[in-house]
Amino acid sequence: MGHGSSRSASSANILSAEELTLVENLFKSMSRSSGSIKREDIFKHWSVHLDDGLLQFVVRFLCHDPGKKVSAINGENFGRLYVFSVRGSAEERARLIFNGLTEEPDGKNEISTATFLQYVQATINSYLRLQKNCGNFHYSSWNSIGCTVNTRRIEKRSKSLCEDIVKSGDNLTIDQVENWFHQCATFREIQSHVIQCLFLISQKKGDKNVSVKINDLNLLPLCKGLENIPHFPSILGLGDVLFLNLSLPHELRNEWRFLFSSQVHGESFSTMLGRISMQGATLIIIQDTDDHIFGAFAPVSWALSPNFVGNSSCFLFKLEPQILTFNSSGYNNHYQYLNLHQQTMPNGMLVGGQLNYPGLWLDCDYGTGKSCVSCTTFQNYIQLSGKENFTIKHLEVWGIGPLPEVEEGTRDPRSILDQDPASQVMLELAGRKMHSEGLRNKKE
Repeated sequence: MGHGSSRSASSANILSAEELTLVENLFKSMSRSSGSIKREDIFKHWSVHLDDGLLQFVVRFLCHDPGKKVSAINGENFGRLYVFSVRGSAEERARLIFNGLTEEPDGKNEISTATFLQYVQATINSYLRLQKNCGNFHYSSWNSIGCTVNTRRIEKRSKSLCEDIVKSGDNLTIDQVENWFHQCATFREIQSHVIQCLFLISQKKGDKNVSVKINDLNLLPLCKGLENIPHFPSILGLGDVLFLNLSLPHELRNEWRFLFSSQVHGESFSTMLGRISMQGATLIIIQDTDDHIFGAFAPVSWALSPNFVGNSSCFLFKLEPQILTFNSSGYNNHYQYLNLHQQTMPNGMLVGGQLNYPGLWLDCDYGTGKSCVSCTTFQNYIQLSGKENFTIKHLEVWGIGPLPEVEEGTRDPRSILDQDPASQVMLELAGRKMHSEGLRNKKE
């Protein structure tokens, strides 16, 4: 690539006109317009941006023999690396893996599971490194408050993503890798962004259009609300933020708003409630005294009610000692419950399960909670905390997505008794007639 001959029919078929220009400009830059690239050229240009495992993968894909150059003759590999990674089918992505993880791909029917795991981890690490190197504003908003990359947890996350494929044995076939790509949309998205960002960041500096495109490649949310707390003691690492964000509904992934931290605002249930009520979707992260880290995504605003609210986008998760996500089972709609100052009903916050058998429960007397051994609200659920009845060591809550808009002058049209059906029932049992029933406006 880099000369007119590089615009072959095959290249034109796999790259759009804009992508072809992007790839050719990069090829010219790396080859210094000589029409060929050596292995050392790739190391020189990309070693700063890629984790070593992914860099080795890229080099093997582009030039399989140690002394071979990537020239105009086989320069289509340069375009294939881009297009297969960015928008390739599961079959094309699997072929890419085999070409990059073996020295002799044509004669190799299997790759080792350990090598595949290393590739997955290297890709995740490379995404975060690229975001740092290109000065992405979303990355910087987290980095500026002291949120760092937890390498150990990224390694565990990689194993979690590959859990099903690892069970296949010590070696993997191309069909097994292809099936994995069909199922793992999260990794496909990260893989696409890594190569897009790599090709963009390698262009000439000072190109404003490139800078705009790089900042559009956001899988991390923008961190808001911590401008006056430069070193926030968060439980989360950057990898945790990345993967939790990718588990959220697409429309809520752009920003996280800091709402509450027990280390910042004190250990008070009422303080927490005052800061998180009516704030839209929230993410709750808890560390117990056994150093288990877990939490919940609550898709609707928290508000006092004797009824369950929420929807099937609600989920529970574990970050330590295992990394697991528990999505809705559809068995029941017991997603969110919050009540306070009631004598006849439990007082506290619940996500999933029954009132006495919760997936996650936080008691109104701050400091204690409960996570039962079973919860039918979520698939493949296991107990979140170290002990069923746990003690909170640290708790933080984030508002997810933009703050919900509330029209001025709007108020809840219901009677106070409508908002507290338990009290209404008690009055009726005591023989108190509801005289106002006949005076209400008809419901719309």
